[in-house]
Amino acid sequence: MPPPFFARRRFLLCFLALVALAGSWLRAAALADGGLPPDWWRDAVFYEIFVRSFADARSGPLANDGIGDFQGLIDKLDYLNDGQGAAGKSLGVTALWLMPIHPSPSYHGYDVSDYFAVNPEFGDMELFKRFLAEAHRRGIRVIIDFVPNHASSQHPLFQQALKESADGDTRKLFRFAEVPPELFGPWDQRAWHPAGSPERGFYYGVFSSEMPDWNFNDPRVTEHHRRAAEFWLKDVGVDGLRLDAVRYLLEVGEQLQDTTETREWLREFTEFCHRVKPGSFIIGENTARMTEVARAIRGGALDSAFEFDLARATIESVRLHTPGILTKALARLDALYAGDSPWATLLTNHDQERARTQLDGNEALTRLATKVLFTLPGVPFLYYGEELGMQAAKPDPELRTPMPWTAESPNAGFAAAGVRAWKAPKPDYPEVNVAAQRDASDSLLNLYRRLIRLNESSVALRHGRPVPIVADSARLYVQMRETADEAVVIVGNFGAEPVAGPKLTVERSVLRSGWQLSEELERTTVAAPEINATGGFEGWRPLPELAPQSVYVLRWRR
Repeated sequence: MPPPFFARRRFLLCFLALVALAGSWLRAAALADGGLPPDWWRDAVFYEIFVRSFADARSGPLANDGIGDFQGLIDKLDYLNDGQGAAGKSLGVTALWLMPIHPSPSYHGYDVSDYFAVNPEFGDMELFKRFLAEAHRRGIRVIIDFVPNHASSQHPLFQQALKESADGDTRKLFRFAEVPPELFGPWDQRAWHPAGSPERGFYYGVFSSEMPDWNFNDPRVTEHHRRAAEFWLKDVGVDGLRLDAVRYLLEVGEQLQDTTETREWLREFTEFCHRVKPGSFIIGENTARMTEVARAIRGGALDSAFEFDLARATIESVRLHTPGILTKALARLDALYAGDSPWATLLTNHDQERARTQLDGNEALTRLATKVLFTLPGVPFLYYGEELGMQAAKPDPELRTPMPWTAESPNAGFAAAGVRAWKAPKPDYPEVNVAAQRDASDSLLNLYRRLIRLNESSVALRHGRPVPIVADSARLYVQMRETADEAVVIVGNFGAEPVAGPKLTVERSVLRSGWQLSEELERTTVAAPEINATGGFEGWRPLPELAPQSVYVLRWRR
């Protein structure tokens, strides 16, 4: 007969698995009915996919062309979420963000030539809808990239505009000028580009000449974007939109980013999307500092936005063994949002070096950063391949290489062996691949599985109210969050050596005597504190020692 602690732990694990499985069934049933609960995204874990690099189909009309496609996505859905909850073998993510899937002349797709169609290299609309249905059947929601700021220079409307005279009607949909109003863009880049012959003037493209900016002062642009959003949300059935480059929509004089007019346009667009499809999720890419990002979210311009300052603080605090960097960032966010946490958390994405590369290839630090990510407040997003420890540095195409599924040469299982992939996989794929890590209990992939399930099971981790907590050591990472029925204390040692466990003091919380305490991440036992009448405790040392580069999640349930 096992000792009582292990018996209780085994019962708890079985109970959590049943709860997670029931949650998966309920999500799948709701999606099958077309329902979207309000704020569903607050409880989701998102996985970002570059379709071109995820999986090339092995059957069907697009099979074996070396380019990822919608059939390849369907074939790999069970890897992402098999619909079995904690009892399953999948990664466990509950939502997908697909990078651009529209027709485009580029490999990356952020220069859209048709907002109402899918890239034929990935499949047709019928196949995309089949993918969407299969994802929903597993309880997975899907959001897609939507590029409002600019179009492709090959977009038919822009091509027509180039042919028109200065007062042409189509020309007004974009920003043309006889002479550039300003010489440089918002980061001192060349943003005005010759429109052909001198008499045709110049056009504004904040990112490049291949991406002409829409002119949002013309109401037809808003009408076009709303029709496109309604098409994807209502007619096709996606669950939300990730809006690209939202800082740059409306320029006002020499202010080329972060204008009040941009925030107002976004607010009205987000409200429109919510009317078209109640419960739809609208998240923006805003690379501004956290103060500007918070202004947009709290003003209703977006449901959420990526918190890049927090991501930077996470990586740097781990890399420099200085948790105070992260603690300071979280304190600023708590003040900006008054204890709410609607932002999206991440370590990296398709525009940034892979997390492990930022951490100098160090696996221990990568594991530490991953633990921190999934114990932060907010909505976690992970970029495909991060769960394997993929490494990559710029230029951008190197950040978006094929997903390594196996050690099979030469395409790492992304495409059949006899096929020439659109881009070669990273050279370390014989070791860094799904098959090599799937059954290894100590692999990074399995750490991600555990962390995703922990995050999904704890409202206090994701969105609990911050509780002031004092530790007797400034060298450690310590946070506390609570809901009405749950409280968590996160304690982290970011150093390379073991340290003495801290003494922790809390003046007031929801805790009451009799609540059940367990440690959820490092799989160790903890000593329970004596809870006073206000839910506080003083000088509590839950652990005598903290292991190097460790994160402990101390969790109470009512």
